[in-house]
Amino acid sequence: MTLQVTQHSGGATVLNQTVGLTPTATGCSSSLATTICTLTISLSPGTYDAALATYDGPNATGNELSAGQTVGFTVSQGQANTLALTLSGIPASLQVASGAPAVHGSQDAGFTLYGISAQKLVVEALDVDGNVIVGPGSPTFTAGAQSGSGFTITNPTAAAPNTLVLTPPGANGQSETFTLAASYADGTCSTTGAVCSATFAVKNDVQTLFIANYDPTDTVTVYAPPYTGAPSATISNGVGFPDALAVDAANDLFVANASTVTEYAAPYTGAPSATITNGVNAPAALLLDAHGNLFVANYGIGTVTVYAPPYGGAPITISSGLSAPVALAMDAQGDLFVADIGQNAVLEFAPPYTSAPVATISDVNTNEPLALALDPVGDLFVANSGGSTVAEYAPPYSGAPAVISGGVSSPSSVVLDGANDLFVANAGASTVTEYAPPYSGAPVVTMTSGLSTPVSLVLDGANDVFVPNSGMPSLEIFAPPYRGTPVTIATGGSGAGGAFAAALTP
Repeated sequence: MTLQVTQHSGGATVLNQTVGLTPTATGCSSSLATTICTLTISLSPGTYDAALATYDGPNATGNELSAGQTVGFTVSQGQANTLALTLSGIPASLQVASGAPAVHGSQDAGFTLYGISAQKLVVEALDVDGNVIVGPGSPTFTAGAQSGSGFTITNPTAAAPNTLVLTPPGANGQSETFTLAASYADGTCSTTGAVCSATFAVKNDVQTLFIANYDPTDTVTVYAPPYTGAPSATISNGVGFPDALAVDAANDLFVANASTVTEYAAPYTGAPSATITNGVNAPAALLLDAHGNLFVANYGIGTVTVYAPPYGGAPITISSGLSAPVALAMDAQGDLFVADIGQNAVLEFAPPYTSAPVATISDVNTNEPLALALDPVGDLFVANSGGSTVAEYAPPYSGAPAVISGGVSSPSSVVLDGANDLFVANAGASTVTEYAPPYSGAPVVTMTSGLSTPVSLVLDGANDVFVPNSGMPSLEIFAPPYRGTPVTIATGGSGAGGAFAAALTP
């Protein structure tokens, strides 16, 4: 810290000193939590001005961390005069972040707010060393719209000085850019290197929910958030025994029926925009790649067929080594993984998928594989219904897997969230279990309320878990941390028909 004391006002300098503020410096004492330094100076009675600044290097050679401030004070004869000061930290950058599950993205790339609920963003000022400036020396933050519209913003308060609240609009796809400003009562923002403004962009994603309702209703019902009202559409034209769903980047819906795959465009009230029959036979799973190519697992004839947009041409047919494919997954390189229940194996095919499998996973754990999931590093999770396990294989998938069995009962679906927590739909126990990495212990949470033979599940952008009940015509929505009562959607079916699959727009 540099300290210069002059006679008030504009008088001669009576003290010019550099003081160390390290835990071992003279006059400083340190604990695990704090370092406190006391400087004692001797001055004649009178009025003075003290100019102070702090640096991250010795003898004021480093970066300035708190602003040079001039403070007037009086020294009285025969008294110990104590001067308490607050120095304003100099912001080198302003940071906007959020730990809310429904907020994705970053300040640099932009944020996406999923759903219709208000979300909190944390705003902070960082000094040149990357330390967060907090306490009395931190700035006051305000944010205002720069461009776009639709969002409602609540600025930080004294009780929550680092929290912005953004409420998204109800309509999907709205975007807005905000300017964040940091302000001080003094001239800190005029200090060389001070950064007191930043911008960040947000958009919202209101996901539409689709539920496949199996015999006897043979419909797909469509719901808008918060999903508790009547469906916005009921699709029946071209739907028959719907067993799987997929949604592309344009929000077109694909439905796997008994012998066709039908495509529907928003608002999903008309006839199919495409009906695919060539090569389709008892399709059990659908998958869309980044280019919009549609992969169909044909359980009835032991093939996977690949259709390029607009899906009217002849497909590529994958059949090498396949018997009864029931599930599909794709890694970041475009390799296709196919769960084949007919031969208790998982086969991996590399683009363009016309050659033999590059790997076949089949060991003592592979027993009626019904579902697949891949994490960001390529670890493959296989739900083995017959063995009541989930097996995790690391690339190149030739070694023994890690096996998850606690709480697993005839697993029919596996999904990973953004934190790599694993969710398993257990058809045998009518539960959904959640496991945290490394997945070796008991479930973190077991969800049971309202569940009846779940055979699939899906997560939305807020990490809500949507679980269709194949044992009854309903779907349950569990919100993090999944310990409360779920929201129930009655899908309108009756009799033995249940909800076999669900999908959400991206």
